[in-house]
Amino acid sequence: MKISAPLCLAACLLAAGCAALPAFNTAPNPDQVRAQLAGDEAAVRTLRASARVDATGGAESGSAHQVIAIALPDRARLETLTPIGTTALMIVIRGDELRVHSPVRKEFGIGPATAETLGRLVRVPMPPAFLLRLLAGLPPFPVRPEDPRTRIAVEGAAVRLDAVEGIWWERLWTGAGDPAIVRGELGQASGVLLRFGYDDRRAVGETVFPFGIWAEEAATGTRLTLTYERVRLNPPVDDSLFELPLPSDGSRVIRLDGGPASEGLAPASRP
Repeated sequence: MKISAPLCLAACLLAAGCAALPAFNTAPNPDQVRAQLAGDEAAVRTLRASARVDATGGAESGSAHQVIAIALPDRARLETLTPIGTTALMIVIRGDELRVHSPVRKEFGIGPATAETLGRLVRVPMPPAFLLRLLAGLPPFPVRPEDPRTRIAVEGAAVRLDAVEGIWWERLWTGAGDPAIVRGELGQASGVLLRFGYDDRRAVGETVFPFGIWAEEAATGTRLTLTYERVRLNPPVDDSLFELPLPSDGSRVIRLDGGPASEGLAPASRP
């Protein structure tokens, strides 16, 4: 059984001072870009934040406020809030499992964390690990300069990077005159599947972080735009935050991949 359209829209995943980025000293410098990417990778391990998510294109458009917690590489908790601040929907990604609970609709979904199951919720399908990295202000997968398949080239006033991981490839572009990535593409042999970008970079402690992030499905033009309002980088995140047991409110159980609804579920303990 499929989750209803309102639930899908409410699940759309996914801003706050300005800080200048270091500019290229003269011509675009690939070494500066490599250093920027390495610094970005080292700067984010966990994230807690609040944000507004806007969905445009496709059959439906809308916006929602989210509370986001991420522990890279594979754990996330996303809560969609109602206009009065209560929880309308919870999504938990924990390794290879995806769980969803709507207290408002009394629906509880469970299934594998894949591009397909996640795409039914957020309408821009991508592997969950890639989504978590985008939310953390990083490219979908790390660029490894030592990989012989990695290409770094100067294009006018910017630098372009091409990287490969498994069946996936990504292209990244810096802005004109700075070493930070501002946009990119993700795809497979069939072509571009996803376009994405980062803007509104601001200082969060000693890190310059993008408070604006967008992702767009190439085939449909459906776009999610995330505008962070508050961001904390690398706070302690208890592992229990990424647990979502079956609630005791009589919720209808939905298997997101069509398997037995009761498989792998345990009810929440009562006080």
